[in-house]
Amino acid sequence: MKYFLLLGGFAGFAAVLVSSFFFAGNRPAVALRDAAIACLIGGLLFRMLHSAYIAGIKGCIADRVRGNKGSQDGEDLEPTPRRRV
Repeated sequence: MKYFLLLGGFAGFAAVLVSSFFFAGNRPAVALRDAAIACLIGGLLFRMLHSAYIAGIKGCIADRVRGNKGSQDGEDLEPTPRRRV
C-alpha cells in the first residue's frame, strides 16, 4: 500500500509542478506550493483507489469460493492428488 501512496504522490507532484511552472507561467515558489498540495491529494487518492481495488478483488474471490462450495461441495477447493509416473 505504501507503494501506491508514493506513486500517487509523485504523479500528482510532477504533473502539477510541470503544468504550473511551464504552462501556467507561475513563479517557482507558487508552483512548488501547488505541487506539494497535489502530492498530498494524489497520494490519498491513489491510496483510496488501491483500497477499493483490493476490496473488489476480495469480494470477487469470496463470491467465487461461495459459488463453488454450494454447487460442487467444495471439490475445487481441495488440491487434486498427483499421479505418480
